[in-house]
Amino acid sequence: MKSTKRNWFLGINILLSVIACNGKNTRQPEFVNTWDKVDLFIKNNWHTSKVDSNGASWLRRIGIVPPKPFMTIAKGNPLLFYWDNYFTNKGLLLIDSLSIYARNGVDNLLWEVDTLGFAPNANMNWGMNRSQPPFLAMMVYDVYQKKGDKDWLKNAYMILKKEYLFWTDTRSTSIENHSTSIPGLQRYDHHASQQELIELYASCYQRGLLKIHPDSISLNQKLEIAGNYTAEAATGMDFTPRFENRCTDFVAIDLNSNLYKYEEIFSWITVELGLKNEPDWKILAKKRKALIIKYCWNEKRGLFMDYDYKHNQFSSVASITCMYPLAMGIATKHQAEKTFNNLSLFEYKYGVTICEKKDKPVKYQWDYPAGWPPMYLITVQALKNYGYKKAALRVCEKYLDVVAKNFMDPSPKTFRKNESTTITRKPGFVYEKYNVVTGGINDLEYPANEFIGWSAGVYVWCYNFYKINK
Repeated sequence: MKSTKRNWFLGINILLSVIACNGKNTRQPEFVNTWDKVDLFIKNNWHTSKVDSNGASWLRRIGIVPPKPFMTIAKGNPLLFYWDNYFTNKGLLLIDSLSIYARNGVDNLLWEVDTLGFAPNANMNWGMNRSQPPFLAMMVYDVYQKKGDKDWLKNAYMILKKEYLFWTDTRSTSIENHSTSIPGLQRYDHHASQQELIELYASCYQRGLLKIHPDSISLNQKLEIAGNYTAEAATGMDFTPRFENRCTDFVAIDLNSNLYKYEEIFSWITVELGLKNEPDWKILAKKRKALIIKYCWNEKRGLFMDYDYKHNQFSSVASITCMYPLAMGIATKHQAEKTFNNLSLFEYKYGVTICEKKDKPVKYQWDYPAGWPPMYLITVQALKNYGYKKAALRVCEKYLDVVAKNFMDPSPKTFRKNESTTITRKPGFVYEKYNVVTGGINDLEYPANEFIGWSAGVYVWCYNFYKINK
């Protein structure tokens, strides 16, 4: 009798969970009538974010200006971020009149790699002591599919191999140390100076990310903590609970998934161009794939996760970066199915958030309940690759909806720029980051800016995906 009663309650709980899950995942788009207006706004205003460059010039106090005109994140902003370009280009390449700026952006990044030996986080001095997730090979592939220039592809390939070496170099003379105790798998790192680390610690303390006053901690402790935060900035997610504030102790699932994709693309390039005496990139990709599955697949949780190689355990925080091995074609069918079944850890009414919801002592902007444009696109790619078309379309629609919602009626309507200035938001703009639970703008850590960049690129790409697959 007890067993029957227990099974009855268990059945009811499962049914309620299914209903709750379905309720979250079967919602109809609310702002579909505004989607076209947003798309038109982006296409009509993208040119306002163009940065004109007349040759590459070093600006000692500010940074570097790349050689070709490119699309930045917003009007009047000269920033060239690294990984942003991949997601921005996804939209630019769908617009014939703007696709030249996708190639220009890639050429600028190739120039940075050729000049510096790596692609920096950003082209300003503050972003030169680290890189960001490697997407340049994927950008080259996308541009080549559009333009078909084999001479350009060959030159790009030679430079891409320099960047690949930056991430995989085990020599003592390497720019950064990305090695882990697992040969063949990499971590994020940095090459910041001591002064830069001291300044970063002070900045993180002022922002409330660190609780110990800079004067109350030893220099060595300060450098170690700030070093991990700088490495975390190289993930593009500054900052996030993914690595438990010990970024350099982890094999990062996104980084290694992307490097696998580099090896796959390099293999394709050698065939496309008929190149001889090149490394056997297929073998290298196969080895990396096996290592990723061995160390980063958590069968118990049914997710790919960052792996703490110092303590031989998975991160305590699950992240939407679990979608990278699906987006890059690494996951088995079984792993993709289990990952799909865990999508509810991250999916909410207005899209996918960065990390699972947990009680944490510090609130980070790359955490629950933040919705960032790139992770919508990675998730859609991942689900589509393994046949989960309806779920891919649903996540796509949620991004279109949250952008359209705030385009019509931004929320919150005001934010404090500083102690003496309050800014009132006006309708008719796209923003940098959103809240997947409330459907509003995410102002955590700093107020979200009016944005073009990857917010626009992902929007145009998602709208195109929706129109093709609806």
